[in-house]
Amino acid sequence: MAEIMNRDRYNQLIQEFLGKRRIAIWGVEDSKGDPGQWIARRFRKRGIEVIEVNPKFAGNESLGRASSLTHVDPPVEAVLVYVDRPQTMEAIEDCLAVQIPLVWLHDALSPGAATPEAIDKLRAAGRAVIPGLCPMLYLKPVDPAHFCLKWLLRLTGKERRTRQAVHRHRLEGRARR
Repeated sequence: MAEIMNRDRYNQLIQEFLGKRRIAIWGVEDSKGDPGQWIARRFRKRGIEVIEVNPKFAGNESLGRASSLTHVDPPVEAVLVYVDRPQTMEAIEDCLAVQIPLVWLHDALSPGAATPEAIDKLRAAGRAVIPGLCPMLYLKPVDPAHFCLKWLLRLTGKERRTRQAVHRHRLEGRARR
């Protein structure tokens, strides 16, 4: 029963994120070979407006890119934080500054943005958090590389642990009430 609840809430958050019409990807690099650019293109092909956010874009902001979420108007509905761990808290502070309601912390094979500190800070502020993995694992049709990656993450138990982290937060929230 607990596994079904984990799956339901996790899937609910994923579907909510994928259903947004205007999102930001925090940490996209300027390089054409940057995986963040590829993710942005996939979302755009689905008709989702994507704002690329990176502090390096300061002084070079344009339509579709910004150095901070505070420079995005109108605001986005959700953010994918796609950074290495050292940049995570800068991205989280930016999300909190504009009260982003749903944040996906990318974290698949290598250590990414889903740090305990980031997860706790977002949750303490009342934000919904997807604490790991990658939206490309769920964006249909799933490309062959992410299909294989999803299988590997299931095999190693990482997908299950991410689902459990979502459920664990719901139980902790109920206990505090």
